[in-house]
Amino acid sequence: DGTVREARELFTRLAMPNVMIKVPGTVSALHAIEQLIAEGINVNVTLLFSVERYVSVAEAYLRGLERRRAKGLPIDRIASVASFFVSRLDTALDPVLAQQPELQGQIANANAKLAYQEYLEIFGGQHFAALREQGARPQRLLWASTSTKNPAYPDLLYVDNLIGPDTVNTLPPATYDA
Repeated sequence: DGTVREARELFTRLAMPNVMIKVPGTVSALHAIEQLIAEGINVNVTLLFSVERYVSVAEAYLRGLERRRAKGLPIDRIASVASFFVSRLDTALDPVLAQQPELQGQIANANAKLAYQEYLEIFGGQHFAALREQGARPQRLLWASTSTKNPAYPDLLYVDNLIGPDTVNTLPPATYDA
């Protein structure tokens, strides 16, 4: 409830159509994501690490759009991204994979690609088709934490491998320069 209150206040105070309010992608925030979308507030769902959580966030987005449509309110100007954190996963798992070095630096991109496959199914399927016909935008995946933390990895490991339609990639300055 506090997240919803704060998001409403910020969105109203800023009064800019391109503002996105960050909401953490926790289980307890799923209701807030749905509620804010239903109210027409743009949301950047952040700190996503698992495919399962991403799917639940995308479903909350769809429920919010459906609630808004059911009230006869427009759904064509609502924007949302799901910020899926990439390199931090390899940073956490590489030490665990010390006995399997061929897997080091591979898990994060594989995980992100699985999330993208879910995105394609969710926003390319029948469920979203009716919303799309009324102008709804898909909730795009945003690749976050794309700088390499391990100096042995190529600078663009989490950029080159995740180029795809309808995605956003945030680049820190060093990665952009590379």
